[in-house]
Amino acid sequence: MVTISDVAKLAGVSVATASMALNNKKRVSPKTRQKVLSAAKTLGYIPNNLAKSLTTKRTGVIGVFMAEIVNPYHSMLIHYIQKGLYRRGYRMNLGITGGSTKLEEEVLRDFIAQKVDGVLIHTTDIIDFKFSTFYELIRRKIPTVLVGEKIEGIEFSAVEVNLEKGSYELTQYLINRGYKRFLFLTGQKSAITFKRRIEAFYKAMAQNGYPVWESDIIETHPNIEGGYKFALECMTRNRNLYDVIMCVNDYMAFGVLEALQELGIRVPDEIGVVGFDDIPFASLAFIPLTTVRIPIEELAQKSVEMFCSQLDFAGTEVGNIYYELVDTEIVVRQSTR
Repeated sequence: MVTISDVAKLAGVSVATASMALNNKKRVSPKTRQKVLSAAKTLGYIPNNLAKSLTTKRTGVIGVFMAEIVNPYHSMLIHYIQKGLYRRGYRMNLGITGGSTKLEEEVLRDFIAQKVDGVLIHTTDIIDFKFSTFYELIRRKIPTVLVGEKIEGIEFSAVEVNLEKGSYELTQYLINRGYKRFLFLTGQKSAITFKRRIEAFYKAMAQNGYPVWESDIIETHPNIEGGYKFALECMTRNRNLYDVIMCVNDYMAFGVLEALQELGIRVPDEIGVVGFDDIPFASLAFIPLTTVRIPIEELAQKSVEMFCSQLDFAGTEVGNIYYELVDTEIVVRQSTR
């Protein structure tokens, strides 16, 4: 069995230096690190993670909590988080809850039982998360960073997306382009991510003196099927009631575009369609989508960086709560006039 001593001997360094190089510590020069990595590869060295965890009291595993990964936005976010963690020597344990409060509790209990070094929680999809589960992380002093949204009353560092700005500016842009009657398709209104976008939409409409009726905001599944179903139903009942459809994400907007094409309603000549997120497919749709861009890679990168800084204070009462904001911007394409 190849040991770290064998690696150190072949690389011509001490065991301590070999250990630091393999664990990507900054005190080792790039040249020395490369010598150690080459020696490890030549010998086929595989680190003993169990022994390492007994020594360091860490497992090298980070729990990542997310509602779903069907929407390309979520899968891209997970990709960049995993990439950032791996670069820093950590493995990811992904827990998918489907928005279920019961599963949310079970996933975090599993993370605790597995002794993960910390937890990243994608909070924007949380609908009715129990505060007691958060407090269990605090009580156990498990480093935790909230991704996408901070939660009032919970003392965790967070990287937020400026959703209000994106939704407000998109609504204002559409008003400036002459749109007057808005249909707003959303997911569950109590979810933080959708609630903030709806509130910003209301604000922009009110400031411009545009009325919004309760029937103008439709709650459905925030996916292709949800967008398709309600666009088809609404436009079949009253083709001329609305002149623009706002969707809380691009994924839903694709379904809307499909329904409108099926009904023979021309976009953007007869009606405009907009999304949110700017996933890569938004520019590749058969009618390229006007949307709000969230810089997903930046969100993941900042979340991982903030999380790694929290690990320095793991198991202590020391450490500050930090908040960072990721900005949004409007991307105009052919789905609006």
